[in-house]
Amino acid sequence: MLEALLQFMLKLMPKPVKKLWYKYESVWRYCYYGAWTTLLSILTKLAGKRIFELAGYSVQDQKIPNAMNTTISWLICATFAFIVNKKYVFHSETHEKRAVFREMMTFFGGRGATYFIELAIMETPTVFGWNYTLMTVLSQFIILALNYVISKLFVFRKKDDAKEQSDGNQQQIQNPDSK
Repeated sequence: MLEALLQFMLKLMPKPVKKLWYKYESVWRYCYYGAWTTLLSILTKLAGKRIFELAGYSVQDQKIPNAMNTTISWLICATFAFIVNKKYVFHSETHEKRAVFREMMTFFGGRGATYFIELAIMETPTVFGWNYTLMTVLSQFIILALNYVISKLFVFRKKDDAKEQSDGNQQQIQNPDSK
């Protein structure tokens, strides 16, 4: 559904914009699906906030409900992001169980690192009394940029990129004096 919406929007774009789109397609696709992931994150955090409030807890003022809410939202969004990034952004063609598992572990490992950054950012409303919704939105922009770099460089790199990097490392090992 999201890809069909994107394809529809692409058909409406004028040629110069399409040319720019295709020149930087992976970045634009990441931003597009990242926007959907961000929306999902905001909605799951706000829905979780409401559910915790109905249960008598405040994610704004209490660290444990806040951390639980952030964690649940992160799990939902990281899973969604893995699927759309693999299929639509980086067009990863891994089909072997071992390769898919490696991608998944690398992806969730990278997302795990940014999760702790997000968790720290989301503690600011409980520590400083800052606006929860504002910090939710701000954290998503920071996390979006960091996750793109991790996904592009480590998770969904093309086999040619990985081979070149491996060959370069091998060449340096064989001839450490060449720079």
